[in-house]
Amino acid sequence: MSKHDVALESAFDDHQIRDTASAERNLMRAILRSAMDDLSKRGEPQRQARTFFLSEDDYYLYSFPSICSHLGLCAKTIRNRLGVIAGQKQSEDISSTERALAVVSDRV
Repeated sequence: MSKHDVALESAFDDHQIRDTASAERNLMRAILRSAMDDLSKRGEPQRQARTFFLSEDDYYLYSFPSICSHLGLCAKTIRNRLGVIAGQKQSEDISSTERALAVVSDRV
């Protein structure tokens, strides 16, 4: 066996298999956290966040239901903890946003 073969084999032995989906899961978590933060803002960011959380579209990979499905989260539970209910005006309860963030962080 040549030096080059040995070097190549040792490089493969040292290689650690990475979870290729971890980057996507991290992006999904970041999207959730950003939307949760936007709920405590006023104006357009809050409206867009409410629209995001109330969406039932699971076809788009980064929609709220799809993210919950991929991360093993319950969309209904997160909506309830955030107080995001169709037809109701968003309250300024920051503690509910913090509680929901804790749920997301603990689960994923």
